[in-house]
Amino acid sequence: MAQGDLKSFDYEAFAKDLSEQASQVVPSDIEKDDKKFVIELIYRFCQMAGEALVKEENSKLNAQEASLVTQFIGEWIFHKSIDIIRANIDMQHREGILQKVAFTVFDIAKKAVEKGIPQEQLINLVEAQVKKSFTKALEDLEARGILSKQVTQNALSQSNIDTMAIEQVEEETREEILNMSDAKVIKLASLAVLIKNFPHDKLKNVLQNFDKPERDVLIKYLKMPDLEEKLDMKATIKCFEEIKNTLPEAVVISYEKAFKKMYKIVKNSDKNKILNIIENERPAVMEYVLSCYGSKRKKIPAYIADVISKYLEEKVS
Repeated sequence: MAQGDLKSFDYEAFAKDLSEQASQVVPSDIEKDDKKFVIELIYRFCQMAGEALVKEENSKLNAQEASLVTQFIGEWIFHKSIDIIRANIDMQHREGILQKVAFTVFDIAKKAVEKGIPQEQLINLVEAQVKKSFTKALEDLEARGILSKQVTQNALSQSNIDTMAIEQVEEETREEILNMSDAKVIKLASLAVLIKNFPHDKLKNVLQNFDKPERDVLIKYLKMPDLEEKLDMKATIKCFEEIKNTLPEAVVISYEKAFKKMYKIVKNSDKNKILNIIENERPAVMEYVLSCYGSKRKKIPAYIADVISKYLEEKVS
């Protein structure tokens, strides 16, 4: 939509278009009557929001900005309506909950757009406020004895927006696999077998070394519980050999060398700065670093000593 004058915003047509788009993506587990509820509510709330924006006196918005605010309402009503349907909240209480969500989105998004907040920040801001208003609406009903604690927690544990995001990534991953050579796919699957039991931090470091297409495919295989059974073990073993041949020789880390490096950094730096750097570290780490000032040196593994010296070097530079 062109920016245009606010009066050119056809909110009726826009609300109808949003509700029709929603009808195409309502999850298959949603019953017919519930689906109708979602579609009709999106239309009604978006129509009312659009009308309020257009008829507001001295509004600072243009047509494009008004459509953005309205679209936010449609998207969040869609996701939260799915969440409360899946949580089995009675029909008579649904609209009241979603009305509070819609009002929150309208108010926050409108003010943020008027202030010229970048769209990425706007998305995060609206999401945070939606979560707050949704939680409060449910907790208010629980406090009045209308919802049980279990139903409230069930509703809060739902996340249709995350589910759709995962499905989208999986769809993109399927496309990426189709566009990759068989050899590359086999290598990524084999690597997944090799690293799947790595600690989270090490696994994260490995993934950071791949471009997005390869990383997405690798993550897909890491999540596959029966991956080993689906692979040709001869091909996998061959890939293991190739991976082994590309790895650098192991580097022997010297504890004394790491300590001397740290000692030099600490002694050549302001003590208060060093104390500020380590103030939130574990006691063993603090004790090790402080030994540079004359206290008894705490013996720690060489690789940890090396990590600490590198960390301090980075922080004081």
